[in-house]
Amino acid sequence: MDCDYRSCVHRPAIRRRCSCYTPNRPCRLLIANASCWHCTEKRQVDFRNEFIKKSDPSIHHQETAMALKIQQLRYFLLVADTHSYQAAAELCARSQPAVSLAIRDLEAQLGQPLFERGRKAALTPFGRDHYPGIKALVDHHERVSRDLLDHAHRRTGQVALASIPSYAGRTLPTVLAGFANAYPDIEVSVEDGTATHVQQRVLSRRVDFGIATDTGLDVDLVFEHLTEDRMGLVCPADHPLAEARAPCSWEALAPYTLITNGTFRQVSDPAARAILDSARFHVPNIVSLLAMVRGGLGVTLLPELALFEAGDDLVFRPMRGERPTRDIGLISLRRETPRPAASALMAAIRAQAEPRRS
Repeated sequence: MDCDYRSCVHRPAIRRRCSCYTPNRPCRLLIANASCWHCTEKRQVDFRNEFIKKSDPSIHHQETAMALKIQQLRYFLLVADTHSYQAAAELCARSQPAVSLAIRDLEAQLGQPLFERGRKAALTPFGRDHYPGIKALVDHHERVSRDLLDHAHRRTGQVALASIPSYAGRTLPTVLAGFANAYPDIEVSVEDGTATHVQQRVLSRRVDFGIATDTGLDVDLVFEHLTEDRMGLVCPADHPLAEARAPCSWEALAPYTLITNGTFRQVSDPAARAILDSARFHVPNIVSLLAMVRGGLGVTLLPELALFEAGDDLVFRPMRGERPTRDIGLISLRRETPRPAASALMAAIRAQAEPRRS
């Protein structure tokens, strides 16, 4: 039953319900319908949706395709392969009527029969034509499902991390050995670099997480403390400062040539500033730095973990007084959930650091 909008008794109600109503100018939807929502009995869907469906018939086909269930397609393949509804039902642990009903529903959705009536589960030409495509779709679904579950349950996957060299060389090998035993099919990629480099790799998402100090931490990153690394004097074993094994004072460094590196930025002791500012050499690369110390060019200050491959020809002495230390921890992106494999490795790293923290 149509109505004339301008004389419709429901006009006040229409005004309240119509979002594009303006005084003395009804919305285009109502004019096109020539009826209001109260008076119409023929239309059960919104005019706009009906108009879109009429103008684009592919929408109906898309909705039908979305309604197809993967389980129906599996039943189709089982019946086609076994040539028997009963055998297919036994393979999938369902009743024969349930499988038959699923096939009938699938045929109704497609609008075409898949199996010949009156013959023993024989495919129709339509069924034969589309059997390869359905099989490929179901196989692909199985592979994707298996891959999703394997990654979600950490059976497979990849994880990449960046670490400062001192942690990568001293502590990380032990963690990775245990992790490899627990998760043999997860691939791990490790790269090392300065703390700044580690942050940049995490920010650019080139790695899943990093291990570094919190110096100059970017606002988009989160730092989680793992361990504290003390810094101290490093000198040749035959150096005068190596004779005493007790903690070294800053004043004791004054007579000797000092080689600075990036670690010195973390020293806040006022007694050390004058000595550090008078240094003649600055070598940020730890390999070159240790080579120069071995060669007798001077002494330096390094974190204890950095001496994992120093050898017996170098001596480490902690500093006296307000001993400089640095915090080492996990660095990850703020408000971003790590991948399952990365989460498992981060948990292993935390577990290894727990005894030290306690």
